[in-house]
Amino acid sequence: MNGTPDARMVRRAAIGIAAQVAAAVAATVLLVSVLAYSLTVRAEHHDEERIVRTVTESAGPQLIGSDGVVLLHRDASGSVRSGPAVPEAVSRLDLGRLRAGRGNAGVAGREYETYAVDRPDGSRTVGLLDVTSREESGERLVGSLLLGGLVGIAVAGAAGLLLGRRAVQPLGRALDLQRRFVADASHELRTPLAVLHTRAELIQRRLARAGDLADERLRADVARLTTDTRALGEVVEDLLLSAELQHRPAAGVPIDAGDLVRELVTSVGPHAERRGVTLAADTGGGVLMVQGVRSSLRRALAALVDNALAHVDTGGSVTVGAHGGGGRVRVAVTDDGDGLDPSGADDLMRRFARGSGHADRERRRFGLGLALVNEVVQAHRGRLEISGSPGHGARFVIDLPAAREPGTSS
Repeated sequence: MNGTPDARMVRRAAIGIAAQVAAAVAATVLLVSVLAYSLTVRAEHHDEERIVRTVTESAGPQLIGSDGVVLLHRDASGSVRSGPAVPEAVSRLDLGRLRAGRGNAGVAGREYETYAVDRPDGSRTVGLLDVTSREESGERLVGSLLLGGLVGIAVAGAAGLLLGRRAVQPLGRALDLQRRFVADASHELRTPLAVLHTRAELIQRRLARAGDLADERLRADVARLTTDTRALGEVVEDLLLSAELQHRPAAGVPIDAGDLVRELVTSVGPHAERRGVTLAADTGGGVLMVQGVRSSLRRALAALVDNALAHVDTGGSVTVGAHGGGGRVRVAVTDDGDGLDPSGADDLMRRFARGSGHADRERRRFGLGLALVNEVVQAHRGRLEISGSPGHGARFVIDLPAAREPGTSS
């Protein structure tokens, strides 16, 4: 299952679960950290403000502080007195620049919580509480919370990835069983459907030889039966191809894309001529080598050509081109039919998708076809590009990595 689209989907699901777990843990850690830091800082600020305000408001003439608060007093004449244990740098602080009530000030590399009380006589008393240690411890707390959060997220991501892998294991087994069922059922249906189609063709031929003796309605019903059995057989073949591509991504051999295009146009030419559609190859005559499985690529290209022919009016044209450059080979199928809306390209690659078209025309139906074309292209490490517009044709491009020509040296 390694390397298949289903395997990639299972891996994406596991990574998605891990990412969601990590995101949930990150959000939780962030929320708890912010709350813890906010509540801690707020409580400390509240205590500091209460202490400095209480000490400052109750300061006496001796300016004796307490609880770490130092006091300064400026009288109405502008003379400043300092209380005991006031640092020299603080004693030179311009008290007039401090706002009344709670504030803060930085002095000589230290941070202070301040509180200024203005007296009726024009004097001012200021209390200062050194909060540098609290600021530093707050920074250490932020760093610790950040480090703990990153470690928690990493652990949560690893645990989420492990849990995600375990959680999607049943999905992987279910997809594997589904593929095996499709492959087995398609294989078992192939032979009886081939026999049924052969018998329908034999009955159709006998009725044709009977001429006027056969009922016209019966001939029409048998013709429809033959067409339906052929279509059902093609669906079974598509299912088998899909299962094969899931189990065996293309390694392949060198293939000349230009030769493949010319061969397919020659093969399908009579069918296009009967429909009154011009089918042309545009390869420039050069050798365009890609690496892959020839039968798979031919099937994918044939599906695109068949789809183009089905949506081109009599007198229209379909061009199948192959060109190289920049280490890539691009095989394009371009028609001038009823067109499509390229904005829905991703939807068109879903199985049994149906594109938009004119109101008087049947909308483009792709069944398993375009989905399988995309699987074939992806298995060859390429990409499928879709462009066009309603009423102005469509263009499907198979873009593949170029390969060295046989016999070239590295």
